[in-house]
Amino acid sequence: MLTGTARLLKRKITKKRLWFVSLLGSCTIFFVLTPWESWLFHPFGKALLTIVLVWLAFGYSSLYMFAQSVFMFYMTSFLAAGTILALETWRYSIQEHYIAISHYVQSMYSSFSLILIVLSIPGIWLIFYWTDSIIKKRKVKMSKLAHVVIEAEGVSLEGKALVDTGNELKDPITRVPVMVMQISHLRKIWPMDEYETLHEVVHHNRLEQLSEITHWKDRWRFIPYRSAGQDMKMMVAFKPDRVAVEDEEISTFDSILVGLETRQLSSSNDFTMIFPSDPLETSKHATA
Repeated sequence: MLTGTARLLKRKITKKRLWFVSLLGSCTIFFVLTPWESWLFHPFGKALLTIVLVWLAFGYSSLYMFAQSVFMFYMTSFLAAGTILALETWRYSIQEHYIAISHYVQSMYSSFSLILIVLSIPGIWLIFYWTDSIIKKRKVKMSKLAHVVIEAEGVSLEGKALVDTGNELKDPITRVPVMVMQISHLRKIWPMDEYETLHEVVHHNRLEQLSEITHWKDRWRFIPYRSAGQDMKMMVAFKPDRVAVEDEEISTFDSILVGLETRQLSSSNDFTMIFPSDPLETSKHATA
């Protein structure tokens, strides 16, 4: 169920976390040996157990994303349960004992079951409608992502980038376009003390402390920008050797700056960079 949920939502789940959550969910069978057996079989107890398992499997980034995970988990569970029920019905149908079949049909299609089925149709329709909407939105969002490789000082930084048509940030002097990258990409390749200093410079906009950093000393640039409802600020950026973007085709750029951002660019961690669309369009027209 967890693997199916991850695939439908295009989210990653590590094998360790998958095995841990699966083992934890399987261990709930031992509740029948405890005084809390009735709690496990109560609808609210099952719902709480589902929420805990989904939280352990996918984490919590936002209420909307967490609700998506919970509903998608229920959908895959319903699909699996429906398949098992269909196979079980088929197994009964090929048996030659009419009495067993009649008892099974009677229990399945009693008046209470028919009412329950009729009342559940709107709920099932809403779940599938919302699920279809989620999948369509995810497909549109994923179609706007591109794989980006940034090369500087002999190292490569790779990640998914959102191709943003509204990103027109440029160096006011050279008119070089600026892409944005989460500063966490530098954590693994930089010494921790210099990384923490750079993080402080970017997060608190303490530009005077940039002189304390020896890494990439001749690559730093300051880009003025203004967010909605805020005063003018300076973005810390660096000049890479080259940037390769794999969209419909691979495009390489030598003249581009990479601005640093301390906050998470995507609440669902779908992308860790933002790339302007203008350079890509220009590159496509040049090669056409």
